[in-house]
Amino acid sequence: MDEEEQLPAWRSSPPRVVAVLVSRRGERWLPQTLASLAQLEHLPAEWVAVDVAPQEDASGTLLREALGDAHVVEAPAGTGFGDAVRLGLEHASGPAEWIWLLHDDAIVDPGALTALLDEATSAEDIAVVGPKIREWPSLQRLLEVGRTVTGTGRLETGLEPGEPDAGQHDWPRDVLAVNTAGMLVRNDAWERLGGLDPALPLFFDDVDFGWRVARAGLRTRTAPPAVIFHAEASARRTRRRRVVAGEQRRAAVYTVLANETGFRFWWQSVRFVLGSLLRMIADLVFKDTRGARGEAAALRSVFAAPRRMRGARRDRAATATVARRDIRHLFPSAWLPYQHGWDVMVESVQAMVRPEAVQTLGRRASSLDVLNEEIVVEDADRWYRRYPWATTLLVLVLLALIAARGLWTGSVASPVLPASPDSVADWWRDLMARTVDGAGLPASSWPAPYLPVIALVGLPFAFAPGLLPWTILVLAVPLAAMTAHRFGRLITDHRVARMIWAVSYGVLVAGTGAVAQGRLGTVVALVLAPLLANVVTHTLVTPSWTRAAQVGLWLAVVSVFAPAGFLIAIVAIAGLLIVARLRPPRELVAGVVAAALVAGPSWWARFLHPSLWWWEAGVPRGVDTTALDILGGLGGGPGATLPWLSFGVLVLGVLALVPRATRYEVSVSWVVALSGLVIAAIGMLVPAVAGPPGSSAWPGLGSAIWIAGLGTAALLAAGEIARSGRRVALGLTVLALVFPLGAGAWWVARGIEGPLASTAEPTVPAYLADQDITTLMVSGDIEDGVTIDVVHGRGPHLGQETARPAPDRRDDFAAVVARLVAEPSSASVQDLADAGVQAIYLPDASTDAAVRISAAPGLAPAGSDRPGSRVWTVEVEPSDDIDTPEASAARPVLVGVWLLGWGALAIGAIPGRGRAEQEEEL
Repeated sequence: MDEEEQLPAWRSSPPRVVAVLVSRRGERWLPQTLASLAQLEHLPAEWVAVDVAPQEDASGTLLREALGDAHVVEAPAGTGFGDAVRLGLEHASGPAEWIWLLHDDAIVDPGALTALLDEATSAEDIAVVGPKIREWPSLQRLLEVGRTVTGTGRLETGLEPGEPDAGQHDWPRDVLAVNTAGMLVRNDAWERLGGLDPALPLFFDDVDFGWRVARAGLRTRTAPPAVIFHAEASARRTRRRRVVAGEQRRAAVYTVLANETGFRFWWQSVRFVLGSLLRMIADLVFKDTRGARGEAAALRSVFAAPRRMRGARRDRAATATVARRDIRHLFPSAWLPYQHGWDVMVESVQAMVRPEAVQTLGRRASSLDVLNEEIVVEDADRWYRRYPWATTLLVLVLLALIAARGLWTGSVASPVLPASPDSVADWWRDLMARTVDGAGLPASSWPAPYLPVIALVGLPFAFAPGLLPWTILVLAVPLAAMTAHRFGRLITDHRVARMIWAVSYGVLVAGTGAVAQGRLGTVVALVLAPLLANVVTHTLVTPSWTRAAQVGLWLAVVSVFAPAGFLIAIVAIAGLLIVARLRPPRELVAGVVAAALVAGPSWWARFLHPSLWWWEAGVPRGVDTTALDILGGLGGGPGATLPWLSFGVLVLGVLALVPRATRYEVSVSWVVALSGLVIAAIGMLVPAVAGPPGSSAWPGLGSAIWIAGLGTAALLAAGEIARSGRRVALGLTVLALVFPLGAGAWWVARGIEGPLASTAEPTVPAYLADQDITTLMVSGDIEDGVTIDVVHGRGPHLGQETARPAPDRRDDFAAVVARLVAEPSSASVQDLADAGVQAIYLPDASTDAAVRISAAPGLAPAGSDRPGSRVWTVEVEPSDDIDTPEASAARPVLVGVWLLGWGALAIGAIPGRGRAEQEEEL
């Protein structure tokens, strides 16, 4: 068989093709477009150019010079693409077998029409064929090879943004529709279906036409050998035109509703109404007021014209011969829109965590941005060499799980960290309750400052809220290293030094002893500190109100978990402004004020009682800390590493002051470091609210910031110090590795268990704890003084430890216990019953207090599962006129306002999303 016999049959008798080129303000692209058309291997039988709004530019002149006056027709401004094509076909000299639609901003490959005809004539039921479209001017990026629409009215091409053309889509296939740029349509199908819908002048006219083609029993195919390079002038806003609010959304809703049938029409109508309302809310959250107006305008335009919709559906029903179910393979998965929504949410979180990486929010992040996260070596190398930081994080996660051996139950507790409740609903109940008795005596105090945060973040752990503190504490090291590495990308380009610094920071969190002791506040603050430093830096350089809200949000979260973090931040920012000789931007001041406002009344009490600044989330149990511990970045107590391990960081921090080139940046890091040191030193002088006698408040957060600041100073000067010589650089690198290797080995070898445990050890006998009753615990003897504590059930869960009765009620209750121990009487027992006490527990029954209490009437001895202890149950019934403390009826409303403040701050922190209209071209 010879070569000619292998050619498609149409080559011997070419069909009559009429090419219709529509132009509107296209003089910028027309010279190259017309030049490409002149080089076609197979030319159309006739050219017709339609110049829309000819008075607006010189497009008509260019078209007449290339095609001749007889082939150019003018159309008034506002003419839609479909109407322009009709006008061009009316102007043609004779009937067409095939119609080729062209845009003025699309370069055509020489073999494009030939390839389109090859595919179009391959089967009798093919009515529409479209080319593979690449980006102009890059010429490599794929834009689409066919298109469809999701159930939410979103255009879908099946391609990733930025996807290069490597031949991965080079096979013809059936699709729902193809772009009108380069679309080849069989004339009889065009006339049978009435062409493009005039109600869709710009958007979704191709999707609507392809849908009608499919319902008419015809096929739409792609012809990848036919290539067109499209500038997308309207979508990229390089073509000037008046944009109508919501026009693209209106076209999408109209297209779907006009073509859906039966029950699906009603379902889609409800879906569009509810979906548009949700989209309007989302647009307002993302500060996209234009998008919200567009959604409203789209609903109004479609649903306010039912007669037009009935006519459109009647026209489509008249040409339909195929059921909707027979073409469902041409539509994307029903889950795809929700995947896109997830992508947008992830990008929103990424924008808040790392604002310098995300300027605007779109459907998906660029693949180039993802690759930029890593040191990409050679493709031939193994993955762990190509992605060293991802490998490092994976290793840290594995080491964290090893260090957490014995704590794999998914819950943690310690003398500092109360156990989590059974459900997240308990946290929400504590927020709204007017009376809380989980901490012992009934109290009406304001909820813990951090309760809104854990109540909201804990929602994914609804029936296992213990997983939240477990995840934070067990994965504290990799989480802190990850946020530190993010911040490190902002301040240095030295990758290896940045990785060492980030790992050191992560290990520092465990090295302070905070993880092993269950100091949730310190761990959360240290994990978020690099994020706070990131947004503060950006606010100082390029202030904006969004960044002000980000400063407020991250500072607020740090402050409610670890109030000392607020003091460190204020001192550090003030010192930074002094060193830099800057006036504080009003945005930064607003962010700090916003953080203080949303922290809530129980946090504001620290301004009246300064010692409470060191009371973090959990029980304010003190530690025995030395000055050496603080200088070594430790908080003291179990789980802390050896202080001398961090002395190498101190040496590097001092040496970082030597190079002149980086002295300014290093000085800023020293200001932050000294801020942490000062707050830690003051905390060491503050007596603990609870804990061993003579112990001080926990200073671990400040001491960790001290070492972290010195390490950051060394990181900033790493490049300059490395120029001192290879031996010097090697020696300093070894010195820098002492802390992460030494402290890391300590962390893994010791583990984080002890005193941190999987379950909380009840402070009262187990049978009392299981009965969920209120127990008075008395320790000590009369001569040396007794200490009292009131426990409800197993004790307060996380978030209830701040619920304490008013001072006068505490004093009255202490007086009742004093009378019971000094002179036992039925009146004192009745007062105990009225206070809600149902049992009395003495850990040491050998004291004289035990003898006195046993003589009190109204108490019945009960067994104890702890040797040497005594238990009595209160047999007296409470009085009828008990005055139970209760907050005002306005408490739930005030808490609601508080939560709205948090919500407003979080919404303000989300970067604005300017949703550009994804326009197609005339």
